[in-house]
This record gives sequence, structure tokens and C-alpha cells, in this order.
Amino acid sequence: MKFIKVLALSAFALGSLGLASCGCCTGEEPVPPLRPLPEVKEIPVTYEK
Repeated sequence: MKFIKVLALSAFALGSLGLASCGCCTGEEPVPPLRPLPEVKEIPVTYEK
């Protein structure tokens, strides 16, 4: 009985992952790539006591 529950749960998990992984089955467009981060200048820091 326990083996059947584990088998059913793993089959459900694999089916869910297969349907929701890429969006290709739903006809949605893929996510666009992120744009590069802007270049920043380092700020000099001096520690004084």
C-alpha cells in the first residue's frame, strides 16, 4: 500500500514538472534575457580614528 502511494506521488510530481517546466506546451513565449548590469565606479573609502 505504501509503495503504491509513493509511486503515485512520484508519477504526479514528474507529470507536473513536465507540463510546467518550459511553457512550450502552453504556447507562451519564452522569457526574454536579462539586460546587463550598469558599470559603476568604486567609491574610495578611508577609515580614520
